[in-house]
Amino acid sequence: MGEVALGRPIGQRRFSSEVELGKFLGSINIIADAYGAISKTMSTYELHTSPSGIQILAFNCPTDYTTRFLNGEFCLVSSENHKVVDFISTGRLIKSPLVVTGRGFAGYCAILFTLWLQHIIDVEESNDHWDFKRPVCITFGSPLIGNEALQGAISKYYPQWESRFLNVVAKKDRLASFFSSNSKYKPFGTFLISTESGRHAAFEDQDAVLAVLDTMASSRGGNVELLVHDYGNILSSMKREVMYRGISECGEFSLNLLREGITLQLREAGVLDNISNDLIGRMMQKQADKIRKKKNVYEPTKKLNDMKINMVCLEFYMKINLSNGGYYDSYKNPRGRDGIQLKIKLINYQEDLNKYWKSFLNETERNPQKEDAKMRKRWLLNGHNYRRMVEPLDIAKYYSTKGNRNYIANRSYHYIELEKLLAKDQKDLSGGNGNKKAASLTKDSCFWARVEEATLALGDLKKEGSSNSVYTEQLEQFEDYMMNAIQDFSLSPDVFLKGSSLMVWWSEYKTYKGSSYASKFAEYMNNEWYMSYQ
Repeated sequence: MGEVALGRPIGQRRFSSEVELGKFLGSINIIADAYGAISKTMSTYELHTSPSGIQILAFNCPTDYTTRFLNGEFCLVSSENHKVVDFISTGRLIKSPLVVTGRGFAGYCAILFTLWLQHIIDVEESNDHWDFKRPVCITFGSPLIGNEALQGAISKYYPQWESRFLNVVAKKDRLASFFSSNSKYKPFGTFLISTESGRHAAFEDQDAVLAVLDTMASSRGGNVELLVHDYGNILSSMKREVMYRGISECGEFSLNLLREGITLQLREAGVLDNISNDLIGRMMQKQADKIRKKKNVYEPTKKLNDMKINMVCLEFYMKINLSNGGYYDSYKNPRGRDGIQLKIKLINYQEDLNKYWKSFLNETERNPQKEDAKMRKRWLLNGHNYRRMVEPLDIAKYYSTKGNRNYIANRSYHYIELEKLLAKDQKDLSGGNGNKKAASLTKDSCFWARVEEATLALGDLKKEGSSNSVYTEQLEQFEDYMMNAIQDFSLSPDVFLKGSSLMVWWSEYKTYKGSSYASKFAEYMNNEWYMSYQ
């Protein structure tokens, strides 16, 4: 098994995905293996191996903690008495499939430790280290942990974490339902609610979880039952229980399969009689919204293909403007009505592409996912081409505003981060230097910003005279930059088109320096060797 997974079974049915999830969870062995590891744990925590070879880190909490907590002697788990995670080595744990587990308050330690591991793996993946396995946390009868802020942060920013948490709850477990919907504590992850007979149902809807826990708490009145609930028998009953699904189970036939699925779900948990129609209606609405979202889910491959169409339109624009000084200058200074209309269309493509890649970068940073090597290379290649084609247009727009200078210092964050991401695979993307053939797209996406800065520096030098060494040095550095780019074949031939910003700058620079000026770049340009650059 490459990685522990508690995800949904293949072939979910629309009538209630949580019904199918409950059936799936009740059938797998890893939950019983986790509880078995807890039963064997005598110290604060121990690392076990399941029969299938999966690591199980089990936390243990003394029984008197539960008694003292229920008697109001302290709040939750004392940080002073539970300093266990500081010295657990994480390096080995996150390289193999891992289940972190605990019962009651020991489940708190399991949850917090798993959250910590999830964060560590996120950091590693952001640094392009993908050889780690995300752990699964399985708790038994643990009270709610975390407030609405934690619940919201995980749902919004770390959705890939949420599917990694499962809390198995027995209907008669007093501790599990200790916090009600009126408390500040909120659920996250999946809850598997079971009766003593083994009938069970999974819940992901947070309002439904709170309502079920409220029903569990109220049904017991003031009775104090076993403080440490034995889940062994319940798990055995769950394995034996055959959940009969269909019309006869749900009662009178209804075309509303979604409602029937939710009704069955609540009946399996033994709480249907205590749940209002209003809550069932809200659960139905959330399930319907979830189905709609899945239909419109962000599908990376399709989106990427849509963006490639915009890139093709940009390529066409580049080709038809070869006679007008190149697409950079045609965009910056459009000629005539046709030129302006083309620029308007180009702006739409530019905005769509910028929006897509900014969104892509945000999603990558927020939820780093490991895609296969082929798909990753495809994204990298397209992102590389996007930056080289579109950033020059942003540069043209920037310098069209009078007074703007130093684009590179004010460069968009997404270009900087995207370039860093792509630089890690630059060897695979470079292809061209070895063939000594000019790049089809100028590799330095900030090339035109350097040309613009050279133009401004030349203008300043003309105003202040040759005594200003700052501008002189800046222009000499630009000459060196140009010669390196030419020798590396990293420029596209269109930068030397007649009327381009580079050629206009060179004409003015040559006049300013005079016919006697000598440098490698001046020799290259004066001899018109760029005419054979290709």
